[in-house]
Amino acid sequence: MNSYLRALSFLTIIPLPFVSFGPDGKELSNSASTFPLAGATLGLILAAFAWLLAHILPVGPVAVIVLIISFLLTRGLHFDGLADTADGLIGTTDREKAFRAMDDSAVGVMGAVSIFFVYLLKFSLLAGLQAEMLYYAIFFMLLAGRWSIVFAGTWFPPARNKGLGDLFLRGLQRPILLKASLWSVLIITFFVLFINPLVVPIIAGSVLALLSAFILAWYAARRLGGITGDILGASSELGEVFFLIGFCSFFYYSGLV
Repeated sequence: MNSYLRALSFLTIIPLPFVSFGPDGKELSNSASTFPLAGATLGLILAAFAWLLAHILPVGPVAVIVLIISFLLTRGLHFDGLADTADGLIGTTDREKAFRAMDDSAVGVMGAVSIFFVYLLKFSLLAGLQAEMLYYAIFFMLLAGRWSIVFAGTWFPPARNKGLGDLFLRGLQRPILLKASLWSVLIITFFVLFINPLVVPIIAGSVLALLSAFILAWYAARRLGGITGDILGASSELGEVFFLIGFCSFFYYSGLV
């Protein structure tokens, strides 16, 4: 329970004043085992908002509002990581310049463009779904994004000995990934037992989410000698958008949208 509350406190703005983190980052790393559970909690909140809004608005505006609420509830944590990653990995070719670009608080051209296209793609995919499928897409999108953080961070070392991201990455071990994956599989299994037709799109989306996060982390490790907290934030954003690509593709090919 403590790990789950720490994960929820770190990943959202939900006020949990009784939750604390030690200076060595160990508690944060251990809480990563419940990141998918925290993502599912956030997904449940957003899906509930979508369900309420869908009674008075078309799917398109509902998708926009849900993305806005998601940004506010996560204080733009992964949004910022995506922008910094794009500025560092796309906007530069040199390792040290990449680090300087990622450390710069100003958003560069590559960062701004990446945010625009990623969120445009999220919106268009969500808006293309029927309302009853939208709720499940939102829920599992948030879960897949947080699972992607743990998956990407487990396989590669930190690029620098600096900051919270480094402490978090050094504490990520395969048993933590195993626990996070177990949570994810349990939640997915629970849903597909009751909503059987969704098993294929959920699994397809989850596989694409994890694969995209791994490829990003692998590329960053080659460029930078390791990964950073910004890379993990970008992994979450890519995980979300690639989950939607896998999820929505099933319905497009089956003619259900």
